Amino acid sequence: METRSILLVEDDIIDRKVLQRFLKDYEDLYQFFYTGSYQEAVSVLNQHPINVIVTDYHLGDGDGLQFMSNYKDIPLVIITGAKDVELAVNSMKAGAYDFLIKDHDRTYLKMIPVACNSAINRKEQEHMLNKMIQAVEQSPSLILITNKEGIIEYANPKLTEISGYSNDEIKGKKPSIFHSGHQDKLFYEKLWECLYNGEKWSGEFYNKNKDGSYYWESASIAPLFNQSGEVTHYVKVGEDISLKKKAEEEKLYTEKLKSILEIAGTVSHEMNQPLQIILGHCELLNAKADADPSLKKSISTIISNVERIVEITSKIRTITEYKTRKYIDDTNIIDLN
Repeated sequence: METRSILLVEDDIIDRKVLQRFLKDYEDLYQFFYTGSYQEAVSVLNQHPINVIVTDYHLGDGDGLQFMSNYKDIPLVIITGAKDVELAVNSMKAGAYDFLIKDHDRTYLKMIPVACNSAINRKEQEHMLNKMIQAVEQSPSLILITNKEGIIEYANPKLTEISGYSNDEIKGKKPSIFHSGHQDKLFYEKLWECLYNGEKWSGEFYNKNKDGSYYWESASIAPLFNQSGEVTHYVKVGEDISLKKKAEEEKLYTEKLKSILEIAGTVSHEMNQPLQIILGHCELLNAKADADPSLKKSISTIISNVERIVEITSKIRTITEYKTRKYIDDTNIIDLN
C-alpha cells in the first residue's frame, strides 16, 4: 500500500511538538511533514507530493485558506480555536474538507488521522468521479439519464450532436421528444414494463432529429438503484447505427436484384432453344409457301417477331451475365433502367 503524506502546519511550537508526539503511532500509515509557517509549508509542497494539508487557521505569515487558493488539488483540514467555530464553518463553505476544534484536553488530536483518511478517500472519489464525467462527456456513445419518472436530467454531447437538440432543449423533457412514430405504443409499454421490474432493456430505436431527419439507434437502458434498492434513475447508452442499417438495406437490395438478374438470365437461356426451333420450322414453311402469298406474309411476320424475341433474350442474357459479375466483383448497385 502506498504511504500517504500529510503536511501539518502549526505555528505554535508547543502544539506542534504535541502533534509530533501524538502522531508518532501513525507513522506506519502516514508520512508526516511538520512546519511552523505558510512559507515553510510551501517549501515542503514544492519538494514532496502531499495528500492532505492539516493547518491551523491563524498563521504568523498568513492563514490556512491560502492553501486552498494555491493548492486546489490537495484536501485541506482546518484547525481552529473554540471561539472560531463560525470561521471554521465559513472555511468549509470555501472548500475545506473538514475542520477540527482545539480543546483543552486535546481530544481533537485523535480526530486528525480520521479526518485525513476521510479527506484522502473523498479526494480519490472526486478524482474517480471526474474521470467518469470526462469519459461520459467524451464518449462516442449516446448517453441519456432520466429520473424514475422518465424526465431527462442529462444528455451527453454526442447525443445532442446527433439529435440536433441542445442540452437545455432536452433537459426536463421526456425521451418521447425523439419518437419518430415508427415504433408503436406496445413497443414502449414492453420497454417500461421491463424497466419497472428492475431489469435491463436492450433494443433498437428509430428516432427523429430536431430537423426532421431520422436515425437508427442501438441502445441499452438500465435502472440505477439507491442503497435501499429503490430505483432512482434510468441510464441509456446507445450507438448511432444508421450507416450500418443503410449498409444492411443496400446489401439486401443487392442480393434481391442479383437473384432477379440470375432468374432473368436463366429464363433467357431456356427460351433461346425453343425459339430457334420455331424459327427453323418457320423458314422451312416460308420456302414452301411461294404459291400462297398470304401464307408467306404471315410466316414472314412470325419469323420477324421470333427473330426479335431471340435478339431480346440474347441481350438479356448478355446484360444479366455482366451485371451479375459486377455485383460479385464490386458489390455496386446497378441502375438497370
